[in-house]
Amino acid sequence: MISIYTMCIDKLYNEYKEYALKHYKRHSLGSVHVAFIIKHKKIIAVAANKVGSRSNGSGYSAKSLHAEKAVVKALGDMSQLRGATLIVIRVMKGTQEINYSAPCHSCQCFLDKAQREWGLRRVIHS
Repeated sequence: MISIYTMCIDKLYNEYKEYALKHYKRHSLGSVHVAFIIKHKKIIAVAANKVGSRSNGSGYSAKSLHAEKAVVKALGDMSQLRGATLIVIRVMKGTQEINYSAPCHSCQCFLDKAQREWGLRRVIHS
C-alpha cells in the first residue's frame, strides 16, 4: 500500500519536475534539493539549493544556499510559516529519480527555530 507521504512526494515531484531539472542543469552538483512550502493545500513558495555567497545575499554560507533556507528566503514573510508544511525532495541528476534527503546540522537548527519561533507546523524530507 502506498503511503500518503509517498503520494505527496510523488505528486510534488511530478508537478515540479521541470522546475527541479531546470535548477540542476545550472550547476554540476550530483543532485538538486527542491523545497516547497505548503499552506492551506496551496504551494506558497518553491526554491532549490544553489551556489551562493554572502556578497550576493544568501547570508547563510560562503559556498551554497540550501533549499530549506532558500525557500524561506523566497517566501519573504516569516509570518506565513505559521501552520505551513515544508517539504524537501532530492532529485538525482541523470536518472531524475527521487532520493533520500536529510537536513545538514545548520539547516536542522534553522528548521527547529522556524518551528519553535515562527510556527512552521511540519517538515518532510524525501
